Amino acid sequence: MAVKFLRFLVCSCICGFAGPEYADVVFLVDSSDHLGSKSFLFVKMFITKMISSLPIEADKYRVALAQYSDRLHSEFHLSTFKGRNPMLNHLKKNFQFIGGSLQIGKALQEAHRTYFSAPTNGRDRKQFPPILVVLASAESEDDVEEASKALQKDGVKIISVGVQKASEENLKAMATSQFHFNLRTVRDLSMFSQNMTQIIKDVTKYKEGAVDDILVEVCQGPSVADVVFLLDVSVNGSEENFDYLKEFLEESVTALDVKENCMRVGLVAYSNETKVINSLSMGINKSEILQNIQNLSPQTGKAYTGAAIKKLRKEVFSARNGSRKNQGVPQIAVLVTHRASEDNVTKAAVNLRREGVAIFTLGIEGASDTQLEKIASHPAEQYVSKLKTFADLAAHNQTFLKKLRNQITHTVSVFSERTETLKSGCVDTEEADIYLLIDGSGSTQPTDFHEMKTFLSEVVGMFNIAPHKVRVGAVQYADSWDLEFEINKYSNKQDLGKAIENIRQMGGNTNTGAALNFTLSLLQKAKKQRGNKVPCHLVVLTNGMSKDSILEPANRLREEHIRVYAIGVKEANQTQLREIAGEEKRVYYVHDFDALKDIRNQVVQEICAEEACKEMKADIMFLVDSSGSIGPENFSKMKTFMKNLVSKSQIGADRVQIGVVQFSGINKEEFQLNRFMSESDISNAIDQMVHIGETTLTGSALSFVSQYFSPTKGARPNVRKFLILITDGEAQDVVKEPAVALRQEGIIIYSVGVFGSNVTQLEEISGRPEMVFYVENFDILQHIEDDLVFGICSPREECKRIEVLDVVFVIDSSGSIDHDEYKIMKDFMIGLVKKADVGKNRVRFGALKYADDPEVLFYLGDFGTKLEVISVLQNDQPMGGNTYTAEALGFSDHMFTEAQGSRLNKGIPQVLIVITDGESHDADKLNATAKALRDKGILVLAVGIAGANPVELLAMAGSSDKYFFVETFGGLKGIFSDVTASVCNSSKVDCEIDKVDLVFLMDGSNSIQSSDFTKMKEFLVSVVQDFDVSLNRVRIGAAQFSHNYRQEFPLGTFIGEKEISFQIENIQQLGGNTHIGDALRQVGHYFRPDMGSRINTGTPQVLLVLTDGQSQDEVAQAAEALRHRGIDIYSVGIGDVDDQQLIQITGAAEKKLTVHNFDELKKVKKRIVRNICTTGGESNCFVDVVVGFDVSTQEKGQTLLEGQPWMETYLQDILRAISSLNGVSCEVGTETQVSVAFQVTNAIEKYSPKFEIYSENILNSLKDITVKGPSLLNANLLNSLWDTFQNKSAARGKVVLLFSDGLDDDVEKLEQKSDELRKEGLNALITVAVDGPADSSDLADLPYIEFGKGFEYRTQLSIGMRDLGSRLSKQLVNVAERTCCCLFCKCIGEDGTMGDSGPLGKKGPPGFKGSEGYLGEEGIAGDRGAPGPVGEQGTKGCHGTKGPKGNRGLNGQEVWYQAHPFIYPCVT
Repeated sequence: MAVKFLRFLVCSCICGFAGPEYADVVFLVDSSDHLGSKSFLFVKMFITKMISSLPIEADKYRVALAQYSDRLHSEFHLSTFKGRNPMLNHLKKNFQFIGGSLQIGKALQEAHRTYFSAPTNGRDRKQFPPILVVLASAESEDDVEEASKALQKDGVKIISVGVQKASEENLKAMATSQFHFNLRTVRDLSMFSQNMTQIIKDVTKYKEGAVDDILVEVCQGPSVADVVFLLDVSVNGSEENFDYLKEFLEESVTALDVKENCMRVGLVAYSNETKVINSLSMGINKSEILQNIQNLSPQTGKAYTGAAIKKLRKEVFSARNGSRKNQGVPQIAVLVTHRASEDNVTKAAVNLRREGVAIFTLGIEGASDTQLEKIASHPAEQYVSKLKTFADLAAHNQTFLKKLRNQITHTVSVFSERTETLKSGCVDTEEADIYLLIDGSGSTQPTDFHEMKTFLSEVVGMFNIAPHKVRVGAVQYADSWDLEFEINKYSNKQDLGKAIENIRQMGGNTNTGAALNFTLSLLQKAKKQRGNKVPCHLVVLTNGMSKDSILEPANRLREEHIRVYAIGVKEANQTQLREIAGEEKRVYYVHDFDALKDIRNQVVQEICAEEACKEMKADIMFLVDSSGSIGPENFSKMKTFMKNLVSKSQIGADRVQIGVVQFSGINKEEFQLNRFMSESDISNAIDQMVHIGETTLTGSALSFVSQYFSPTKGARPNVRKFLILITDGEAQDVVKEPAVALRQEGIIIYSVGVFGSNVTQLEEISGRPEMVFYVENFDILQHIEDDLVFGICSPREECKRIEVLDVVFVIDSSGSIDHDEYKIMKDFMIGLVKKADVGKNRVRFGALKYADDPEVLFYLGDFGTKLEVISVLQNDQPMGGNTYTAEALGFSDHMFTEAQGSRLNKGIPQVLIVITDGESHDADKLNATAKALRDKGILVLAVGIAGANPVELLAMAGSSDKYFFVETFGGLKGIFSDVTASVCNSSKVDCEIDKVDLVFLMDGSNSIQSSDFTKMKEFLVSVVQDFDVSLNRVRIGAAQFSHNYRQEFPLGTFIGEKEISFQIENIQQLGGNTHIGDALRQVGHYFRPDMGSRINTGTPQVLLVLTDGQSQDEVAQAAEALRHRGIDIYSVGIGDVDDQQLIQITGAAEKKLTVHNFDELKKVKKRIVRNICTTGGESNCFVDVVVGFDVSTQEKGQTLLEGQPWMETYLQDILRAISSLNGVSCEVGTETQVSVAFQVTNAIEKYSPKFEIYSENILNSLKDITVKGPSLLNANLLNSLWDTFQNKSAARGKVVLLFSDGLDDDVEKLEQKSDELRKEGLNALITVAVDGPADSSDLADLPYIEFGKGFEYRTQLSIGMRDLGSRLSKQLVNVAERTCCCLFCKCIGEDGTMGDSGPLGKKGPPGFKGSEGYLGEEGIAGDRGAPGPVGEQGTKGCHGTKGPKGNRGLNGQEVWYQAHPFIYPCVT
């Protein structure tokens, strides 16, 4: 039987003690007459499987074998064979049944002498403990206890396994601690062998009588669930059929690991009446359940399945009756019926599935196929089984158990991890416009409409929402359509999610065609906004047949190249859905709204696939099982599956290469990777494959196929490599080691197995459960094709996108680089830019080039889009000249300043990438220059090509892992992924929340080596570096546990990234055992206000638990208590951990992460930070605010805002303040969602109010309103404001916010009307006085009509108050407390004193040039200026007129003449 579910009780010290890894194992197997020769064949098969599954080598496991009856017969000793193949040969030829009486005690004594008394061939018993596995089929004829004790005293650990009529008392007497197992039949050994390897590992590590020796139930993932069988027990008088049913139940329950903390089983029988036979709280004892099955008796009456399912939901799957749904335990119902129900089953089944219960239906004989499908979970092929007769139940049992295991594994591990892979792939869909078209017709129930909104919100939540990235708009339709919000209204994921949640159902008929036409016009407008360069998608969600034609608008959408996804629910017409989508693969149909969540990933994957697979490049090898268990028909289906995968790949020498190897007992190459370069050639080659037959040696095949990933066999360097294993059988050899060897070479392995295969082996091969596709039969293979192709297009990467970073390129542009080489360098940089999320708040790029001198291409603050950065790089040309790298690095220093756009002072990591092909002419300065940059906190990555000097590269980078060297420019492609990884890993996550209280809870137990404990601390330090650690932003605390608990430092004790990092680095490991439950109980006090927590102000509270083992105490209740307080818990499991226990800690699979070892922690850092940054689930508290205006000064023809400056000055800020409500006591970590609608009663054209989420353009709808005169505050106005609330449900807070310039009616009449509205359900009426000509008495009377203000009832709010937004926000918090938390009075303290002025802001950029000023008045005359300089000589002028005759001159003096004889006297 499928006892793979069976797990066991182990001592707590297993986890706390690292222990030995291998052992000396002796199998002692029953060969008595009690067992019989026929049953001995199953024992032989069991031993064969065990020897095949254990790593048998000189320094690992050694194995011996003996059989016994009334004497011991030794088959071989521990030292006889060195490997498994000789052992297997011995079993095949010599291992024969002997017969005789059963004397286990005697056999134990002889085994003691034979195997455990002789020297151990030099093997240290502490390192290789001796283990005895005893197999018994009946009660021993002699005493077993004394011989067992002698063995155990000698250090031998005993595992006892009973089959058939084995004595429970004998098994317990023999076994070490709890390592005893009793199987129902000898056939069960086959399935049990899958567990036996793990049991041997556990007993190897087991240490008897350790400190704090506590027995705890340890259950691995597939062993933990709440399973309830719902049985139609009216079998119309056929006792034989009823016996078949009971046998099926007995077989199933026997195979399950039924214990309180593992599998709980409920039994419910029904016909006319429904009777709970076993509740989940009682379903913890296997023998009692089996007895209750034996006591079942048939009843007469009709089948009321709907009523039975309803009772199941209300009375069985409830926490008070033993359900563990609040602890994250999978909830599963199994309906077994043979006839149609007399009542309606649909509603009851939907309500049960909405509670998170997966429903399997098993229909026999006359069961209704339609009802089975409507009851079962989606998809039907996975959850519905149909059998012709009751006799077929026995053959179906194995399949049923595998389905059950699959469901548990899917819930615990697979779904959340595949969703994470999908999110990673959707990162490539950087730009898109998506419109949602939502059917809001009256045929949709309110709960269904809410489920539609949740589905759509989750779909768009997978994308990067931003104005230049993915934009989303929404239209609702019924008779007509309503634009809920345009595509450019909301620019982030949070506001978009709120806006979708805020959509209110219209009601009416279903006119899909008209709605498609309207949405087409919106998409056309969106396309123009982005220059027709962005893909456009339309997601249509409908639940009925359209009343108008949809063919023409659907065709028009396709003509515009808009991809349409048609999702139909319930009564949707599937022909119309195909017409809408135009392609079958974009049509989705589910029976009910709760199943929408099950197709979410399919829809998202189809939207993302185009971009994710645009540049698909891979080397893919198929490894195909061709053993005898696969008949010709299934072999043909397997070939079809392969050909379909090939058809969905882009085959080519530079794209996807395919190779195929077949295996069974031999390995056969069909064709190598580089043999065929077209889809048709590969398909033809697959068709030519011939079935081999024989046995299944998968391990050998894995070793064989490894050579096909080498260049000699056609594989390409620097191309991702995939192996797709397809098998239907269990491997007869060891698979783990060859699979690990392949994965260590970087080969990604997907395992595809049908139910004949061993899923445990498949998980060992692929390394993780989400890499395994385990299906019931070959027909279902077609349903996994798209998932496999998407995984190949976009495998999970450590770092998919560079998110928040400043990067500067320093580019060698010297003469040694020609134009072609320079282009290769540019392409390398452009490739890096394409991997980045470019934006002012995301990744900024700067660049300079250099030769003799450096030249800036652009600074970090210059460009905000990827296109701008790429354009400048593409157009750049080399400078020519010499190579002065040190000078360029020194010059680059100024680029890392705030003035040039660097965000170094804001904690954003800084990266400089220098790319050079030669030795520097100023090499002597390189070391000091680069070190100065590094000391400033800049990461320097050096990329050297050809003539670059590695010594210089090391000097620049500072360490060998920071520089890269290639021999040629073409080699840059080969290092691209490594350089990208270095850049990407240094970037920060784009965090969506401002505040969080984060506590680390660290495992400090003995099982963690001191070096690994250091790695854990380094990991936590790296997590801290991604947050803005400060008193008002992110607070961090830490605690450590083993079997003791130690407080390291509470929240807010240390402030700043460096101080916190220092404290973490100095934590000393505790040592001891692993008690997570106790640690969870104690760490709860960290989340109290007196310990630094801001839990009462609504700040998200997060606990991150890191552990490497299974807890030795109970964790579920302690974790649930923390989550109940609003604390979000994330867990990271390192190594061999219990996935299900991690989920019981977190409460949800998506909050649990696992890695294989401590070195892999860095791989999940960004994912953990991203999870913390999106902490806080969707709000469950909603407040609707209707904003009204009473302005008595308005005149006909004026616009609403005209003459009302306060509206534009204050209203926007007020609405922004009240849109984000934190601190609601029952909403820790989430924002209360506030929706606002305006009501304008005096508009000329009737104003239609619409509730919307705050956005910066929220006032746009008011700007063009023309009024017909003043509005008056009278009873009619109050009625109009109340009527604006479409949904008057008590579950939503309802507030009227009235801006008024005074009462316009009798105060007593208005008081009476106000009181009427309060009684009808309005939670608060708040007025804000605005300036106007009204009498002061009119304003003074406003408080008389108010209510819902609590202790603020005497305070009159008025426009212009400095803290008006804050005061209104407090009033709304009080409404939320009353509405959502049933807290009728909450005291809020006074506002604190105003803080000190902040630092002076940085100088803003220059403003726009102002317009020319008016001509000023003429000024008075100024003072006379100083003489100017002598001017140049002018041109000679004309002769003037002759002047009058002058007077006679004076006589000259003789003396003078005599003194100057050479001067002649003047003659006049």
